[in-house]
Amino acid sequence: MKNIKKLIQSIRDKNFQSKKICFILGNTKKIENKSFFLTPVRENDDIIFFGAIVFNDHVAKKILKIIDGNVDYVFVDIEKKIQSKNSNRNLINIERSAKDYIKKSKLNVYKANDLAISSAETLINNLFLKDKRGIGGKKILILGLGNIGFKLSLKLVESGADIFAFRRNQKTLNHFANTINLIKPLGTLSKINVLKKLPENLKKFDIIITAVDQNNLIKLKHVKNIKTKTVLIDAGKGNFAPDAIKYLRKKGHLIYRLDTTSSYFSYIQNLIYTENQYKNDLKINKINKYTLVTQGIVGSKNDYIVDHIKYPKKIFGRCDGKGGLKQLNEMTKKKILKIITK
Repeated sequence: MKNIKKLIQSIRDKNFQSKKICFILGNTKKIENKSFFLTPVRENDDIIFFGAIVFNDHVAKKILKIIDGNVDYVFVDIEKKIQSKNSNRNLINIERSAKDYIKKSKLNVYKANDLAISSAETLINNLFLKDKRGIGGKKILILGLGNIGFKLSLKLVESGADIFAFRRNQKTLNHFANTINLIKPLGTLSKINVLKKLPENLKKFDIIITAVDQNNLIKLKHVKNIKTKTVLIDAGKGNFAPDAIKYLRKKGHLIYRLDTTSSYFSYIQNLIYTENQYKNDLKINKINKYTLVTQGIVGSKNDYIVDHIKYPKKIFGRCDGKGGLKQLNEMTKKKILKIITK
């Protein structure tokens, strides 16, 4: 716990540009000997974020006491992963603990798995930007159709990729695959296919993604015949055996270890923007004969959606009374702005 105090003080001392300091408190179903571990400090022009991954609720409460009031924002993982050690194995709710203990810092929530999925999707699309079809028609092997594998498979199928999925529980695998093929858009021809076992020869796949809680799943025999341009992503971390990694490195073949940094920055900035957008209790305001409505609120017919409810500088359109907007020409916007900003 002393390390957390020292780290916070060090960040505060060096924060000359008054960047928003955010602490990310995550949890995991993995069981380790340590009670928690700290995540690296990451920084951009506006935000500094770091955090801790905890393995029990008791440690989470201790950390929450330390960070409250010493950081601008606290983000808590709302996915229920930690199980109590008692006989009924109830899931522990660190979100509830955070709401009990965080009184000075601003509290927000996040879902770590969803940010990992977003990072994986962004990485894959970025790697195939120069391909005229993008990932359309690509054969993607996903090993582990759990929370991450399922959601990522749906996204990739929707983007036109053909998914080949494997997990040990075949009954669950079939249920998940059927669900994806059922809920995908009607115009989507691509689909998810079920594999009864992990293929020893992975040559036919354009992308291989591992998302399992198992070390050394991909062995040397699996990677000896893969194509030169096959994209390899270790989303489960530790899924590739050392001999496979050594062989691939020798061949100049990269394995991408899923990095979620960009997703966290985007998510934090999105939440801060949303907070600023809705922080004013006043959502509807009347100036002269014009009724102004803030963005994100359904207006009545002939209300005007503006950028700021009290001091508007921009008009986005006129409400049609059905939740939609009617576009206005620039001359009309300028005329109305002149009246409401007098």
